[in-house]
Amino acid sequence: MNPKIPKVLVLYGEGSTGESETVRAFLLAKFTVELRHINDVIRDQLSTDTLSKEYAVLAIPGGFTFCDDLGAGRIYALKMMYQLKWDLTQFVARGGLVIGIGNGFQTLIQMGTFGKELSISPNVSGKYLDDWTRVIPRGSRCVWLKGAGNMDLPTRHSQGRIILSTARRAETLDKMERYGMRCLTYEENISGSEESIAGLCDPSGRIFGIMTHPESALSWTNHPDWTLQRSRAS
Repeated sequence: MNPKIPKVLVLYGEGSTGESETVRAFLLAKFTVELRHINDVIRDQLSTDTLSKEYAVLAIPGGFTFCDDLGAGRIYALKMMYQLKWDLTQFVARGGLVIGIGNGFQTLIQMGTFGKELSISPNVSGKYLDDWTRVIPRGSRCVWLKGAGNMDLPTRHSQGRIILSTARRAETLDKMERYGMRCLTYEENISGSEESIAGLCDPSGRIFGIMTHPESALSWTNHPDWTLQRSRAS
């Protein structure tokens, strides 16, 4: 293995559905990829120090991990916080990057990565969303969105609505603006997420949670309108 090629750890667990697509996305981006079940990582007691030494990126893909028995991403978050005792802030301070997609974003929220003043809840429609939607990058804080423009991406979730604390709403919004945390918004707010939030980054810009699924849009032929512009598929 070439030591100059960055290595990404893609986690999965019972109920994950997006790990294969996530692996393929990183392989296309020329990363070295290791796919591991979170319970195996717990068994090996992979510490934050080892995580920092062995991997450049931690990816938490989408799905319905552990059947979401305690709420979206809750069990996954508990495993990382209390069985692995991972400190993601320390990981990114050492140069690491983190992405949580769909259920992975829900997990990061449950871990308090973006603050304790927000939560994730069912879509305002009360329905599972399985469609494509346009998202719009905001600001320049998020490392993951550098150079990205507006994107049409798949969405597939029943709990994608970001809710801010009523008591500390103004303070939370001010913090998000100061640190560029509200880095991705919906053009059409399909989930009813407050402030049209489709993605958040932490103040460092290195931890990114996104509700839509970029790993499912790797080819133009994935887009529902691809037959209207067949030349883009070549």
